[in-house]
Amino acid sequence: METSENKKFTVNINKDGSNAQSTEVTHKETTDGLSYYICKIGENEVQLRKDDHWEVIWGELDPEKVATLGAEIDKHILKHS
Repeated sequence: METSENKKFTVNINKDGSNAQSTEVTHKETTDGLSYYICKIGENEVQLRKDDHWEVIWGELDPEKVATLGAEIDKHILKHS
């Protein structure tokens, strides 16, 4: 995934199937160059990364929302690459 360090963008995820919730996403990289994403969902913050699939590396988020948020991040990256 080629994105710049500290790049911020917003994605919308369905909170309960009907209401879209705006989520601020910031791309970061570890010191060894691995990408991860800081996601601010309301007042909560989680960190996600993608190896074979999207996973939480910090914070709490149910697996369905991890997959949904990861898919939105993937869409954003594809659209802007």
